[in-house]
Amino acid sequence: MEKDLILKISQNDYNYTILGKKSIKNPLFAFVSPPKEGRINALTDITFCRESICEYIRQEIRGIRSWGINLNKLHLIVHRRVHYNPKRLDINLKIFQDQIMAGKVMANAIEKHYSWPLTRIYPIKMTESQRDRVPEYSSFYYIVASKRWIKAPPMLSMFLLLFRIAVTNDKFKFKTKVRSIKSLFKALDDAAEKSNIGEIAYYREHGSRWKVVLDNYKKLFSGRDIHDLYFPGQNSYYFSEGINTLCDEDSKDKILNEEFIKLAAKRGV
Repeated sequence: MEKDLILKISQNDYNYTILGKKSIKNPLFAFVSPPKEGRINALTDITFCRESICEYIRQEIRGIRSWGINLNKLHLIVHRRVHYNPKRLDINLKIFQDQIMAGKVMANAIEKHYSWPLTRIYPIKMTESQRDRVPEYSSFYYIVASKRWIKAPPMLSMFLLLFRIAVTNDKFKFKTKVRSIKSLFKALDDAAEKSNIGEIAYYREHGSRWKVVLDNYKKLFSGRDIHDLYFPGQNSYYFSEGINTLCDEDSKDKILNEEFIKLAAKRGV
């Protein structure tokens, strides 16, 4: 865990009341501002839904709602209320920290392979007034990642899914097994073979096609503006254009869908 920056989170437009009603297995995410003077401001509601996170960007880009999301890098907070047991509280909080760090290790394996800037994670310090409203067994971390992850809905969906897999399928110890992109996909393949629960199910369905997307990032996304990739023609609140929608060859973005179909066929997957 990187400790050179401790961040405080503001209360601006941030609904803490939905947090911690019960222990939730999936991590929750919200967009935040870049840090300034040791403080970050939460910009959106917090959600575990990948489609909702993509929708916030679409709303920002299309002028539907001005959230103030930075499109040059990915700035998120990730949260989870761990199971409350006074005898195990420190242990449970440490488990969540290890899970989040496993997600970072998984993202870093991809980033190192393709020479992208590395994802970093920092702990968040709550103010006293915030701590009165948020249980002590709630845990928050700040994530900053490359703009490549935010460029298109399938990439942002994949990024969030790595962290969700790290949390919901933590028994596979991704943090210790992953050292390269080869070992990442081996660990994911092993988990998908042995488990039918948790977020690994999304990978099991299309893992081989994830590799097609990553290997062909430039062909699929680099030549297009982010405004075109988060379509102007999609009106649904839940912006269902995640990684598996593309891998299902069902993206409403016809240019992207057709290019992916050709690349997948060429790879034979």
